Amino acid sequence: MTVKVYVVALGDAGKAGPKIGCDDSIVAVDRTVAQSSGLLTAAEKELVSIKDKNIGQSGLYNALWQSNLSVDSVVLAGSAVTVRLIGTTKLDGTCDAPRVIAQIKYTAMQNPAVKTVTTLLNGVPIEQALSQK
Repeated sequence: MTVKVYVVALGDAGKAGPKIGCDDSIVAVDRTVAQSSGLLTAAEKELVSIKDKNIGQSGLYNALWQSNLSVDSVVLAGSAVTVRLIGTTKLDGTCDAPRVIAQIKYTAMQNPAVKTVTTLLNGVPIEQALSQK
């Protein structure tokens, strides 16, 4: 089956997709994965499995490339989805935190029913886990 994972167009200022973080854009890339019971779970698993810094010849950036994450669960309840990740993140500077958050969020929002996304990293809201405080 085909899923969308979201990666970053660096310095694109919202031209190729929604504007995020440090004047970047978030952009969908189609990926083929094994048939799965859940589209969003399969998509998030595919996203965290990508270990390439740049996606193909496109120049698109994957802020998760150095992280060692696995998907514990993806739970859709009405219009809200909760993504639970376990593992460690490694970021290349402060701009990578909003990129990581956006990649996970937009990947979950490929289901049109989803309006809100909560991401927990090792049980902690991802924004707090990546705040470097």
